[in-house]
Amino acid sequence: YRNKAKASKLLKEHKEDPAKIVEQGYNQMAADYGQWTLNHARPDRSKYTQLIIEQLKPGADLLELGCGPGEPTTRTLAEHFKVTANDISSSCLELAAKHAPSATLIQSDMTSLSFDPNSFDAVVAFYSFHHVPRERYQPLLNDIAKWLRPGGKFVSAMFPYDVDNLVTTEGWHGSNMYWSSYGEEKTLELIANAGLNVLSTSRESAVESGKETTFLWVVAERPAH
Repeated sequence: YRNKAKASKLLKEHKEDPAKIVEQGYNQMAADYGQWTLNHARPDRSKYTQLIIEQLKPGADLLELGCGPGEPTTRTLAEHFKVTANDISSSCLELAAKHAPSATLIQSDMTSLSFDPNSFDAVVAFYSFHHVPRERYQPLLNDIAKWLRPGGKFVSAMFPYDVDNLVTTEGWHGSNMYWSSYGEEKTLELIANAGLNVLSTSRESAVESGKETTFLWVVAERPAH
């Protein structure tokens, strides 16, 4: 009961900007989360990282939304591409700067980012969309479609469940955390509404802290014409 009351209080405090819960949580646990990511077997991460490497030309312009501590995804992508990486947590970005020194790093809520149209050959978001209030998904996806060049790829791991403004207290690496997502059908509808063609979808599961966690991986493309 105390945890539910605490979660309710946190969400009420940050009702206009639940991103603060995400920012504070990842600032608190950045180093621990980074080590956990490295030691945690999640085959889908490497699978889709390799897919991006195979589909883009070396030196392509790539935007990563929610890069976290930058290891291993940002580091690997920056070895092949010109990477711009975003995260809301200053502590995570301090680590990302060490792991991917060639990347351009931007501290921001991803829904507040602004880029010129046709700026990127790919936009990727690995396990980060579910920390954004779901009512902001469509505007963000619309932006992503504009930022992509014709033929550009959008690759993302989306949480495929109906979760509305959930706050967990001290259950995510000892920190409070905010979660929000739609089910698979609605998620794919929003991506299509943004003008992106869905090329493939796949549910990928792995055991995290003794529990199976499943993400919906989506590969989409801005039409070439």
